[in-house]
Amino acid sequence: MKQRLAKLIPQSRPLQILSVGVLLMFVLILSRSEKPPTPRQEKSWVVNIIEAQPASMSPSLALIGQVQSPQDSQLSAGIEAVVSELLVSDGDTVLQGTVLARLDDRDAQLSVIESEADLKEAGAQLKLTSLRYTQAESAYQKEQGLLKITQSRYKRSQDLFKKNVLSQSDFDAATENLTRQELAVSKAELVMQENQSKNIELEARLARLTAKRDKSALELERATIVAPFNGVVSELSISLGDRVRYGDPILRIQNPDAMEIRAQIPSLYAKSLRNSIEQGLLVPASVALASSRSGAKDNTFIEGQMIRVSGLTRESSGGVDSFIGFQRAPLGLSLGSTVRIQVQLPAIADVIAVPAEAIYGNNNVYRVIDGRMQMLEVNRLGESRLPDGRTQVLIRSDQFNPGDQIITTKLSNATDGLLVKIVLSSDQAIAKESKLLPAQQAALDTLTPLSLAGDANE
Repeated sequence: MKQRLAKLIPQSRPLQILSVGVLLMFVLILSRSEKPPTPRQEKSWVVNIIEAQPASMSPSLALIGQVQSPQDSQLSAGIEAVVSELLVSDGDTVLQGTVLARLDDRDAQLSVIESEADLKEAGAQLKLTSLRYTQAESAYQKEQGLLKITQSRYKRSQDLFKKNVLSQSDFDAATENLTRQELAVSKAELVMQENQSKNIELEARLARLTAKRDKSALELERATIVAPFNGVVSELSISLGDRVRYGDPILRIQNPDAMEIRAQIPSLYAKSLRNSIEQGLLVPASVALASSRSGAKDNTFIEGQMIRVSGLTRESSGGVDSFIGFQRAPLGLSLGSTVRIQVQLPAIADVIAVPAEAIYGNNNVYRVIDGRMQMLEVNRLGESRLPDGRTQVLIRSDQFNPGDQIITTKLSNATDGLLVKIVLSSDQAIAKESKLLPAQQAALDTLTPLSLAGDANE
């Protein structure tokens, strides 16, 4: 029995130690002092702001246009002939009336000579026909006089015959004379009318031959190709000895001094811009000239103004053509090039200018109310370009109050009620310091000057 107990005691000792350890652990847990949990601090997000200051501003439209010239002519062949002289080359500058090329005009000269001969022949025939008509008219009038005399004789013979003073044979002779004279009058009238009709026919033929002669002279004139205005020759498509047909292109001439830019504007703005131009109001437009370096800051601008707005909306475009003009031909623009344009629209009252980063979606912004973000829906009225090339968006909303703090930092997690911390730029800080009382300066010192915005901060 003692031996069995001796065997059991060593085996139960580890269990006793483990039980004591567990008991001590529970005692420590129950006897520990409880501390209140530390509350979790809400994150605040660093943002920049601008104050809402409604003012009257002029929005601008960003357009893409093409440089063109209203004096742009594609010269083509007016006759079928061989190029006998070519007096210009591509790129030459010419004055109005300068001979550019000549076509072989021998066929045109022969046509003029032939037309002149036909015209002379028709003129001679018309002169002869006019003389015949005059004679026929005179003969008709004389026959009319003889008819009156014959009718008078016939009446006397008829009276005498009724009184049995005149014989039957003499009365028959008077009747015959009257009938013969009436036939003579009818024949003279027919001859006169025939000559009159032939005269009209020859006059019409003379008119046709005159037109043919003038057309031949015009074709002869078209054999010499001259510059219709001052300009630069381009797209020369002929060479000496080429045979050209009627309508074949010869060359193109453009006047770079009469330069303008065609650009499409949204139909929404077409009416107001057209009215402004008709009222004599200036509609400024800045045309960007890209420098050799890349980047918008390297662009220089040429100042012009909108001079015309088309009344027709192009099919499948949704826009209306507008035209930008200049007081004098600008340097740096080449015909056919594509340029960027900023057009200043008429001023709009009570608008606020904000950077593009302040716009969320299409027409939403956030303001700061009691340290938290609040979303507002606004009306976008256009854009405005700053002197340094940056653009601002012009907005308007009835919910804005002067002095409201509009957030200009783009936050990916922006939402209503998000806690934010305002950071002033150096310019804003200086401006605010100049307006604060000493007592207010201490409160301002708690704000952090602007360094980088947009990252989360505790």
